[in-house]
Amino acid sequence: MNGALTEKRETMEKKIPLQVLESIFDTLSETNLRSGKSTSDKLANEIVVSGWTFPWQLEDLLLETDSRIHRMDIESLATYFDIPLRYVFHKPRFVNAGAVGHEGLSATDAACLLMKLEDIGFDTNPMPFVRGIAPGLANAKYVDESELSIISYEWQRHRCHTVIRSDADIDDGEWETKKVKDAVGRRFEFTRVGGKAYMLEVKGPKYRRQPNRRLVTCDYCDYRYTKGDPESNLAHRSEHARVRKILDPKPLPAFSRRLLTKPNPELVDASSPKWMHGEMYERACRFKRELKFDFIQWEGNQERKNISAQSQGYLFSDHTSPHMPETIVGACAFWKDADQWRLRWVWVCPKMRRKGVLAHRWRQFLERYGDFEIETPLSEEMRHFVLMHGSPQQCAAVQPPVPT
Repeated sequence: MNGALTEKRETMEKKIPLQVLESIFDTLSETNLRSGKSTSDKLANEIVVSGWTFPWQLEDLLLETDSRIHRMDIESLATYFDIPLRYVFHKPRFVNAGAVGHEGLSATDAACLLMKLEDIGFDTNPMPFVRGIAPGLANAKYVDESELSIISYEWQRHRCHTVIRSDADIDDGEWETKKVKDAVGRRFEFTRVGGKAYMLEVKGPKYRRQPNRRLVTCDYCDYRYTKGDPESNLAHRSEHARVRKILDPKPLPAFSRRLLTKPNPELVDASSPKWMHGEMYERACRFKRELKFDFIQWEGNQERKNISAQSQGYLFSDHTSPHMPETIVGACAFWKDADQWRLRWVWVCPKMRRKGVLAHRWRQFLERYGDFEIETPLSEEMRHFVLMHGSPQQCAAVQPPVPT
């Protein structure tokens, strides 16, 4: 899985409708008559408790801190920022009754919208939402974009650099740029081309240009991350270590005990422990990535077993000198269709390829599964292997077609 942390500089890839950006230009040019005035948290707290808000409630909340907001189409801004308006229904008192609903926002999405509006220059007050929602996210393992904004709000506040461009069809015209600084310290740059609103750039009062950060892909683990960002670097180190266990394996005590106590220790089926299904899954992932398949061809993982009677796998112990026998150097999986078994995939760690890992087991597989089929497409290396070690029927199946 690839990942990268969201940067403080936010340039929206999609463009905002020209009339909406014109409205933002005009609105931000006015004076906020509510600037600096204290507001009640009552409505915000009610929204947090209920979990939902409606457009008219949100407008009332915004007008408490910014008199200019009545000029804006809040729903259009929510759409632009990819904040979803969804139908919210009063819970029916009878199971067979109809439900009455209205478009609304979840409390977390409403908080995110207030933060976005603050970033582009409006005087909003997201803090009641942050205080009400953030404690409930303290133990969350995963969060969505709105929840992430709530968690990081107090640190990120006024540090953003936001750029918004209009969808105006501008081929030519005079460029006009107007720079303004508001009472909070936000720095605005309004750009018009040919008299049409073209771009708004807003830098928060605490914004500082970050060290050069760029997306890179690790050649070893194939993980895409933001170089120079501590959170992204930490995620990369975790993924790098996980992949290293597969590409450069070490002896596994549980596998060592199995090799000593089980008659067929490499076999993975419904009776095998979960850790073996997890090891199969990791190698199925590497096979999928290398061969660019669409899905992972093993139904088990670290949390659940593959219990299908039609599916069997093998974890390859090392029978050569580079590693100890309890080291897992590869895996393969078989699938049964009707009465015919088929080899679905084979993966061997790069350092152990062409060292006889699969050849050492091929006769055993023929004895157990008969003249099994081999899933295609094959890599060129696998095709050569089958031509060298496969049965006559298997060799015939992988021969390239004869030109006519």
